[in-house]
Amino acid sequence: MGIAIMRLDGPTKGEVYVERDDLAEAMISTGQAERATFGQHNVSSPAAPETPESSKPVGKMSRAELVAEVERRGVSVSGSGKNGAVLKGDLVDALS
Repeated sequence: MGIAIMRLDGPTKGEVYVERDDLAEAMISTGQAERATFGQHNVSSPAAPETPESSKPVGKMSRAELVAEVERRGVSVSGSGKNGAVLKGDLVDALS
């Protein structure tokens, strides 16, 4: 069976689709989604599973590649540098 959910984050944010029961419940409990109501009908197909678009390991990516990947995945990064600056290691940790 499936549960209609509305995503609250990621590339499908705001879209409604049916997800497997166990996955939907996990997303709801972690705040990634909420149950969709009958009136919400902007139904879309779920996003493809995230797979690396490059064979390059995260640790070997340039800072620009890491920033692009963080933005693509919608991952938040906390900076550990001086005055909260985001370091390359922070980007690597966020993607690992």
